[in-house]
Amino acid sequence: MSRINSRKMEYGGFLPLELNPGEEYYAAYDDWLGRFNSVKAALDFLIRRLGLKKMHIPYYYCPSTIAAIKKAGIEVYFYHINEEFLPIDLPDEKNSSVLLADYFGICKKKIIEAADMFQNAEIIIDRAHGFFEEPLIRGHVHNVYSAKKFFGIPDGAYLISPAVTLDVHMQSEAHEYADYLLMSYESGTNAAYCKKKEADQRLSVNYGGMSKLAVGLLKNVDYNRVKKRRKENYKFLLSSFSNINELKLPKISAAYQFPLLISKEGREIKQKLIEEHIFVSTFWDGKDLAEYGNAFEINMMENAVFLPMDQRYDEKDMGYIVSRVKKHMADINSKRDIVSG
Repeated sequence: MSRINSRKMEYGGFLPLELNPGEEYYAAYDDWLGRFNSVKAALDFLIRRLGLKKMHIPYYYCPSTIAAIKKAGIEVYFYHINEEFLPIDLPDEKNSSVLLADYFGICKKKIIEAADMFQNAEIIIDRAHGFFEEPLIRGHVHNVYSAKKFFGIPDGAYLISPAVTLDVHMQSEAHEYADYLLMSYESGTNAAYCKKKEADQRLSVNYGGMSKLAVGLLKNVDYNRVKKRRKENYKFLLSSFSNINELKLPKISAAYQFPLLISKEGREIKQKLIEEHIFVSTFWDGKDLAEYGNAFEINMMENAVFLPMDQRYDEKDMGYIVSRVKKHMADINSKRDIVSG
């Protein structure tokens, strides 16, 4: 009688976390897909696998990711972007690479336009803010995604590229840092914020593959619902701020956060919203950006208000956020009129 091998590590005992055997969003790209615990880990892997020595990075970009790229031993050259979020005066050189950012998940067409400018350089598209944007599949183009920014998982990033072998062997052990997710589910994200930052710090210095827990959770996400809700929230905010937003935005997007640029009031509005527990991000405030950024980049750093619009919220939530922004704008303008009068 032939031997029957065990299919499990163990049998019996208590039941673990119950997850359904669904599919990840990018399962169709499995032959070109690498799973990492962070975007930094994915970029580090790609830099080393391609043997990159030189990279062009926008001034307006995440400073901690820039530091991680430099740590990989690569020579960094900065470039500016214009008000369309497109690169300005970038050379197309062999033996070099260009990092293009899908800012806030609103640059779908612009990213393709930008990639079309290059035939010789390796192109890395940072889609950390654009999870639902389909990858650009070309021999010299590499797509990096953050699943962790879009879903309640302990870690998770994807690298989609037809040009490199994506053999990732070191899987992360999420049980060592995932307790903040359980705490946030029961007590709210603010209560678990410190533990979440500790987990982020751990991931920033411990590169590896995506954890089994993250993969399992991603197979349970209702992607159609998430995408639909984000699009609806984006549409509501786009309409509500159409007369005051200084940015030209696409009509449809399942973006990461909603970018609202108000040059004179943005910084003060951000502070007011945070005081009301409407937590808005700052993208970004790096030293190089502050010192060398152009007028548009500096204005984005100082005055862009990034409003939450993810799948936790509906139209009523968006209505409340809009009302608070407009209330603060009215108060600021009223004070300004009194002073000038």
